[in-house]
Amino acid sequence: MEESLLYWGRLPAKLPENCGSGKTDRKGFMRASLNSSWTVEQLFQEARMKGPRLVVALLLMPTTGFEQPASTDQVARCESLITSQQQAAANPAREFSLDLRGDEGVRLRYFGVRHTFDPDDPQYATMQSIWQELRPTEAFFEGTGNFVGDTVTAALQRSGEPGLVRHLASLTAIPVHSLEPTRAAEVESLLPRFTAEQILLFLVTRAVVQERDRRNLTAPALEPLLIRFLALEHATPQLVGVLPDLQAFRTAYTRSFPGMVPELAPARWFDPLHNSAETGSQFHNDIDRALSAFRDVYMYRLLARARRPGVRIFAEVGRDHIPAQAAALRCAFN
Repeated sequence: MEESLLYWGRLPAKLPENCGSGKTDRKGFMRASLNSSWTVEQLFQEARMKGPRLVVALLLMPTTGFEQPASTDQVARCESLITSQQQAAANPAREFSLDLRGDEGVRLRYFGVRHTFDPDDPQYATMQSIWQELRPTEAFFEGTGNFVGDTVTAALQRSGEPGLVRHLASLTAIPVHSLEPTRAAEVESLLPRFTAEQILLFLVTRAVVQERDRRNLTAPALEPLLIRFLALEHATPQLVGVLPDLQAFRTAYTRSFPGMVPELAPARWFDPLHNSAETGSQFHNDIDRALSAFRDVYMYRLLARARRPGVRIFAEVGRDHIPAQAAALRCAFN
């Protein structure tokens, strides 16, 4: 049995013997199928010995196949300690960063960030300092991007804190993973409570609002984004054919939000710490809350299942996720 792993980086011209097979594109980037009997450590050791050092990290490495992972029973038992972000926010002493240590050299540094693309933000110096002290063997980031910048500044300006994690991981060729579930899994979790139309309106409008506020865009520049994000969400199996074009999307939006256009939706409509009744968003906040709860469970499971002897994990995430997951992670790691 083979695992299909995706690399962004220049591997040796020839993969290690019995490792697997792969095909390199014109720029030297490779998608490789590797025998599951090979461990991550073996692959990286052989890659260093037989060719140029990996210059970009291994991304999206499956978490199966690790030696002595956390027990399934322990992961499941501790999961019940996850709280909602709303409950966690009621505690004024809540923590936004964790440093958890377990037996056999296990350690997790989980850093809560305020999302920004400003390379001069002090939190990025703090992240780099933690990374250098921890010397992680594995890393996780929030988001689904795969860009790896040549420098810290390039990584941050393009991708924010996930880009910084991918850049730092590339310097020592450690495995790095996204904390995110697939979009299809997210939508499936929402469908029992919300219609496909509501979910699509939420996902597209939220993406436009985030880009609008991050880049300080005005209305004329937003319609192309609306078209682009609508097409992206239509790639999700459960959303294929839902509001199939821009006109159908705008008609549905006006039906739900008379007198409003998605380009001008308030950012507070996408804050999971509030509900839709509080903000007047009809269903946007409620979907965001449900989605955040689903993602908190998913993130916790990834991190808890990565626990094994000697592992040193660095992970970053939006700061409000950490208080919700903190008690469960302490249970799983300590």
